[in-house]
Amino acid sequence: MAKQIYVGHKPRWYESLPVSPAVLAVVLAVLVIGGGVWALSGLFASSGEPAEPEAELGDATEAVVDMPPTEHSDPVFSATAVDAASGDYEINLFSALDGTSEILEESQAAEIQEAIENFATSGYQTGFVVLDLHTGKGIGYNADEEFFCASTIKAPFVTFLWQELIDSGKADPADRLEKDIVIGGTGVMASETKQEYSLEEVIADTIVYSDNTGYAVLRENYEGSDWDEWTIAAGIPQAVSAEGWYPFCSAKDLARYWIAIDSYLDTESEGATSVKNLFGTTEISFLRTALGSHSEVYAKAGFEVDSENGDLGAMNDAGIVSGPSGDYLVAIVSNADYDPDWLADTSSLITDLITALDSAHTDLLAE
Repeated sequence: MAKQIYVGHKPRWYESLPVSPAVLAVVLAVLVIGGGVWALSGLFASSGEPAEPEAELGDATEAVVDMPPTEHSDPVFSATAVDAASGDYEINLFSALDGTSEILEESQAAEIQEAIENFATSGYQTGFVVLDLHTGKGIGYNADEEFFCASTIKAPFVTFLWQELIDSGKADPADRLEKDIVIGGTGVMASETKQEYSLEEVIADTIVYSDNTGYAVLRENYEGSDWDEWTIAAGIPQAVSAEGWYPFCSAKDLARYWIAIDSYLDTESEGATSVKNLFGTTEISFLRTALGSHSEVYAKAGFEVDSENGDLGAMNDAGIVSGPSGDYLVAIVSNADYDPDWLADTSSLITDLITALDSAHTDLLAE
């Protein structure tokens, strides 16, 4: 029988589980919860003229493309693209193409600053990176401080699994997996009686419902040297297997992960399309809540409530926004507690910040 472990805030189907406080304390050190949400894949235009070679993102060790972008092609970004985002408590405007940066004027940053101050008034901190995928212009704030990643880590792990294992034939979506561990919190698998799932089912539950049990099953079966190489190449070495399933990360780290994810999505392979569909249909997305009325959102959120076992409070979201002013990458991290069932709903803190960043993208970053 699967061992049952509860971690985090109580879902509606919660039942008391026979786990001792000592065991639970050990589990909490490595297992946590989050939330997530992602949307349907976009349409891809075609023309009668010969297609330009499609831009792909480089490895983490590669420099940003040397050739300037043209009206027919977008720049190619590496993990270093967001290095110039502000790592302190000033809001800056930066270029991923040449690494230049400048502090935003007070009038340009007023709405963003107000959203940041709302976090502070509530006793929390935040950091973010926004990067326009066409112009290479970005906005950053406190982008070096590490916060608890929570379930945002599920997006890169699932992308790695499709890209490196399924696409290469090392794994198959039809592979059968045993539910030999049960993690409470977000998700649906913990409350289901079935014990065997296809790999494709577990992946879908892990992203769409931010399933903690599904993620645990995936990590048990597929973490290791392949994941370690992938995450190091993406620029986040602290997320290797030996460091645990839920690392701490900065806004720059999440942005780097999404540079790698966007590179895979741009291949438009069968796997990339499947992953994009999942990212577009997640159950919870602060980005989609704020922008979904006028933009397509492909993202994975993460959230948690602080505990005595560490600074685990988190209300994060990261992904790709395709809106009226173009496509951009956004990564937001914070230490704000989020649990709408057991706490006051704090989501307006992050949705207000997202709205302010979207407006700044239109005014300052887009073509």
